[in-house]
Amino acid sequence: MKPLVLRRCDALHAVFRWGVLPGVLAGCVLHAYTCFFVPEGGPDVFTSGLFMLSILPYLACVIVGLRHSRGPLMAVCAILPILLLDILAFHEAFITPSTSTSSLVLLVVPVINLGVLLLGFLVGWIAATFICRKSRTASR
Repeated sequence: MKPLVLRRCDALHAVFRWGVLPGVLAGCVLHAYTCFFVPEGGPDVFTSGLFMLSILPYLACVIVGLRHSRGPLMAVCAILPILLLDILAFHEAFITPSTSTSSLVLLVVPVINLGVLLLGFLVGWIAATFICRKSRTASR
């Protein structure tokens, strides 16, 4: 009976999978707070639509992170800049607005996040290819 050998690629997948879910949770909580608790008058159709558009990249990260073999690394590479952009947008709109139109950043950033999502997936896919290839050549 062969001993179970955990390859470097498999170990990284386990670590990165645990990095995806907290990032998704943090992003969804941030957008729920922004769309449902901050506006006066409670949620309406506009804030609900904004919430759905805002969490779309996070849902894509969950789907890719759980379904694809290179998915966890791809999702982590995408979720970190997306979460950073969302935090910066929240800071600009609510904490230290610099102009009277600072709140418009909340409408622009969800669309920019879709492009950042694709770039993060590409970077994660390339990094996973190199990591797995390196672990295969080291195991020979």
